[in-house]
Amino acid sequence: MKKIFLTLLFCSFLSQCFALVPMTDENMMQAINYGVASRQDKKSMADFLNPWKLEERLLKNPYREKETVVLYSPYLLAAIHARDKVEESRVPELADIKKAVSEYEGITLIGARINAPVVLKEQEYSVKLVQGKTELSPYAFNFLSWEMIDVVDRDAPAEVKKTGDIMRPETVQPSKMKKVAVLDYQFYFDSAQFDPNQGFSILISDKYCGERRFDIDPASVR
Repeated sequence: MKKIFLTLLFCSFLSQCFALVPMTDENMMQAINYGVASRQDKKSMADFLNPWKLEERLLKNPYREKETVVLYSPYLLAAIHARDKVEESRVPELADIKKAVSEYEGITLIGARINAPVVLKEQEYSVKLVQGKTELSPYAFNFLSWEMIDVVDRDAPAEVKKTGDIMRPETVQPSKMKKVAVLDYQFYFDSAQFDPNQGFSILISDKYCGERRFDIDPASVR
């Protein structure tokens, strides 16, 4: 039940503004079928969200692995609610899903997965939405989860060691490993303060890794 509750909380502040796909009954059913099939196939949430993930553009973070953001559209919201219904062993009804989606107008939710050398404290990073001359800070956020992983340090110098073998006079040791924190967040923006149907960027900065930029084109989001 706790997992179900967290999943529902995750999608309880979504906006209808982004997807250009009109939420007709036919498209709503497609979204429901996607959610149902993903749960029946035991697809992980990470894989489930793949079609909605947008990659970071600057690629300057030395600790980066797979930094992405997710823009939650009505289509995705419907699919998530349908997935949750299946997890509860209930049949997702079109009317119920439509009602759920209709409740989340006016808020733009961005999910973000970023990397850093440590688990960032709130005062150690900043987030803003940029569209033309408009810059918005999120009015709320959730820190969902974190984990530490071991990755190859791409910037570490290789160690060369002599072997005394005339055929293989020296060997190169592989790059050293380093710890990277994988951090998952939700950021909430007021859709009334910008045009959610036009392109915008999400900028996330911290004192360890500098700035990340995620460019979002609503026309590309289902």
